[in-house]
Amino acid sequence: MVKEINLFEKEVETVQKGKYYQTTLPGVLEKVHAIKEKQLHEKQIHFHLKRVIEALLFASSEPIPFHKIREVTDTIHLAKPRVLRNLILDLQQDYLTQQRAFRLEEIAQGFVLRSCQEFSHYIDLLYRNKRTEKLSHASAEVLAIIAYKQPVTRPQIDAIRGVDSSGVIYSLLDRQLIEPVGRLEAPGRPTLYGITKDFLKHFGLRDLQELPKLESAS
Repeated sequence: MVKEINLFEKEVETVQKGKYYQTTLPGVLEKVHAIKEKQLHEKQIHFHLKRVIEALLFASSEPIPFHKIREVTDTIHLAKPRVLRNLILDLQQDYLTQQRAFRLEEIAQGFVLRSCQEFSHYIDLLYRNKRTEKLSHASAEVLAIIAYKQPVTRPQIDAIRGVDSSGVIYSLLDRQLIEPVGRLEAPGRPTLYGITKDFLKHFGLRDLQELPKLESAS
C-alpha cells in the first residue's frame, strides 16, 4: 500500500541549465494551467483594446495622437506603449488582409482611417454637389516655400516669388495651413511662418520628412 502511494506521488526530475530540480507532477500541471489562463486573459484584453481603438478611429475624422489613444485604453488596462502600438499595427494589417475599402494610416503625428485611393472617384461623386475650395497656384507656391524653407518671413517669400505675397499669406493663415512661429531678429522683427498640422492632414503627410525631395539645381 505504501509503495502504491509513493508511485502516485512520484516526483519528476526536470533539467534546467544543467541543474536538476525536483517538483511534484501536480505542481507542474498547476503551473502550466496558470500560464495558459494568464495567456488567455491577456489575449482577451488585447482583443478588447483593439476593438476600443477601432471605435475611437471610426468616431474621429481627425488623426488621433498616440498619447490620446493610450489615455483611453489606460482606463481599461495599463498596456505598455510597445504592446499598444503593436495592437494598432495589427489593426492596420487586418484591414489590408481583409481588403477593406479603407486603411489605417499615421499622418500629422496621429492615426486616422482613410478611404483607399482607388475609391476616390466614387467619393467625389458622392460630394459632387458640395463646393470645395481648392488651393490656387499662388497659395500652393507659397505653401511649398514655407514647407521647405520654414521658418521664413514674408519678405523672404516675396524675394523668392518676385511678387507681393501678403494676400496669399493671409488666406493661408485663415485656412490654418500656416501659422506664426516667432520673429526674426532683424530690423522690424518680421514674423516667421511655418506649416501646421492641418497642412500635414491636407496633404496626407506624417511629418515634413515625407515631403518630396527637391532636385538639386544642375
